[in-house]
Amino acid sequence: MKNKMIAPVLLLMVITIMITACVKDEETKDPNRPVITSDSWSEEFDDVSTLGNKGWVITNNSDNVGPEAWRQGRYESANKAAFVYNSVIGFPAYSASKSQKDFISCDFYAGTNVSNMSVWLISPLIKMKNGDQLIFYTRNAIDSGSFLLKNNIDRLQVRGNIAAASTNVGKDWTSTGDFSALWLDINSGLADGGYPSAWTKYTITLAGITGTISSRFAFRYFVSDGGPDGINAGMVGIDALSFISK
Repeated sequence: MKNKMIAPVLLLMVITIMITACVKDEETKDPNRPVITSDSWSEEFDDVSTLGNKGWVITNNSDNVGPEAWRQGRYESANKAAFVYNSVIGFPAYSASKSQKDFISCDFYAGTNVSNMSVWLISPLIKMKNGDQLIFYTRNAIDSGSFLLKNNIDRLQVRGNIAAASTNVGKDWTSTGDFSALWLDINSGLADGGYPSAWTKYTITLAGITGTISSRFAFRYFVSDGGPDGINAGMVGIDALSFISK
């Protein structure tokens, strides 16, 4: 008698499980369900040649513009100065997937002769608000390719455009255009050795923004008396950039 009663109960349980599974499957396939998205992103700078297609903009406002600007990371033999032997220009990436050049760099060759340098790396248009974070790693090195004995003096700013969506940074080396918000200034006093010579992590919490805006931030290599013949300006690198939407 018990066996006869158990069989229908088990059958009912199996049918219930199958119906529940079908309902869950239909819920998963429901095209009207909202898609969960995130405004967070990262950039490893493994291939700087693709940055333009991603919306990045590079502008060199140095007063004596050189042949280079922000470029693929440098980690190479010192072939620009024949008197330098067994030397390497640059340094290896903080985070490398294909090559030790998998980062972005800027150096005194963004200027010519003695140059007051202002070289901008401007982000794509992104959504940002107070509390969001920028996280990146940076370091510097003296470029052994110069004929001049240089100081170990570099400077990097991180600026925000919180009023417009433009890439306007002005027309000369002192101007900032629409990028009026100064969020970070590494070695603002241009001290010898004031820029980290080993990869160092920086975290910026965005502030000064009203609501949520679609705009840009920028890295600015900003060194007076630089260029190949100036006493300042070596080489800086940026790697492992993350934008964290809070």
